[in-house]
Amino acid sequence: MAHDPYYELVPEPLEPPFDRAKTALLIVDLQYLDAHPGGWMGRLCREQGRPDLLDERWAFVDAILPNVRRLQDACRAGGVELIHIRVKYLTADGRDGQRSLSLGDGSVAIDAHDDDFLELVAPQGDELVIDKTSAGTFNSTSIDQILRNMRIDRLWMTGIVTEGCVELTARDAADRGYYVTLVTDALASSTKAAHDDALQRMTDGGLIKARTVDELCGLLEQAAPEVAVA
Repeated sequence: MAHDPYYELVPEPLEPPFDRAKTALLIVDLQYLDAHPGGWMGRLCREQGRPDLLDERWAFVDAILPNVRRLQDACRAGGVELIHIRVKYLTADGRDGQRSLSLGDGSVAIDAHDDDFLELVAPQGDELVIDKTSAGTFNSTSIDQILRNMRIDRLWMTGIVTEGCVELTARDAADRGYYVTLVTDALASSTKAAHDDALQRMTDGGLIKARTVDELCGLLEQAAPEVAVA
């Protein structure tokens, strides 16, 4: 397990008290493109004769989806903003995307369904949808301006993959001064080992926090406004 002993010399960074109006739940890349065996990534596996290569990934995603949905519903009820993030190219062959989101040799094309969010965790109402063409969300979108316009400074991170798009987004956010929490049981990777390693690396020192869906739902319940009795 990697650990920087420097963090033993300094206090763990503190967070301000929870404020629902300044909090957003980010749902990263839970779309058919890369989160469903019927999407582009699954088709690529079959095209290359390795249909079972990402079975652990698909199972991992399936395992977290109910947790993501439970937190989504708690945030909807509790007044926390939901922001859905996905990979969506401007060109059919993805040439406007970065190398970190390479489509390989183009032998497997993207179709319109790849852009769709998985049904269980799809946006509702006028929840924000942000399209990106880079792994990290801050690099190719206006999310920073959007969050600052909305006076949001605390981000709860869910989605895939923990050591990829989630990590780049989380680290960029923390570097910009946002208070970032990784929702440990609402994140997934292609392997559990990669997921666990990324969580440990990102939370070493405490700048980025790690919490569970139960913990955050409990926080929302504790912060629920009192209902006036007639």
